[in-house]
Amino acid sequence: MNLKKYSDVDLFDLLLNDLFVDNFKPMRYKSKIKQITYDVIENDKEYLVEIPLAGIKKEDIKVNVEKQILNIVAERIENNEINYNRKETFFGKFEKSFKLPDDVDKENITANSVDGILKIIIPKLEQKNDNIKTIEIQ
Repeated sequence: MNLKKYSDVDLFDLLLNDLFVDNFKPMRYKSKIKQITYDVIENDKEYLVEIPLAGIKKEDIKVNVEKQILNIVAERIENNEINYNRKETFFGKFEKSFKLPDDVDKENITANSVDGILKIIIPKLEQKNDNIKTIEIQ
């Protein structure tokens, strides 16, 4: 048996060939759970969490709050009848959890899905001036 010794350059070329030349082979992820990308926007009245979930039906998205934790779980179901030439889209379960700040109104959190974007609106509690105490002068 004759073993060929590869230089670092040769190994790099092999890696590039695997990544780019054979680009029409189906790709599968080994992980069962994928992290969700997201944006969080804050203004005076609320927090807005935006999560791109293109191709996921709203029936396949679960949003809940437990104590101070906002949980989002979604699943993109793969159509096994399609013969992919290349597949970069992740199919499977997505999960993300957020620790909510103390100033949120958990009872009035709403969510909607428009154009493949899940939007979760988390209203802030009204700021009360409980820290100010007026002392009557006698």
